[in-house]
Amino acid sequence: MANGVAAKGTSKAKDGFFKRLSRFLREAWIEVVKKASWPSWAELKKMTAVVIVAVLVVGIYIGVADAVLSKVTAPLFDIKAGKK
Repeated sequence: MANGVAAKGTSKAKDGFFKRLSRFLREAWIEVVKKASWPSWAELKKMTAVVIVAVLVVGIYIGVADAVLSKVTAPLFDIKAGKK
């Protein structure tokens, strides 16, 4: 905005809600269908396996860390480990 003159393209802001929503949905559909690249079935299965293994590894790590820290901190709080 220079010298109090509105920038070009501001007419979109004056469009109604449903017109803007319609434009957004149309552009989103084009993006998903025409422009996005989707993995093949084999790639999808491999990536899914990697995610499942990663979740299991992190879950086991957090479980072991929780058990160890519970045993270490139990004497500090005068709590028997494993009991509330």
